[in-house]
Amino acid sequence: MSATCARGYACAVAHAEGRALRMACDHVMMDASKRITEGCEVAFFPSVTGG
Repeated sequence: MSATCARGYACAVAHAEGRALRMACDHVMMDASKRITEGCEVAFFPSVTGG
């Protein structure tokens, strides 16, 4: 995710280790250790705050 975080501080904070960011690859939930290959369908689910 380091290439994504090159976009700026807010992005780096959102993707920092320990943050609540869920990911899926090909419709299966995964963690950051999953190797993504060409053709994979990837989805990110950021944390949502309520009030």
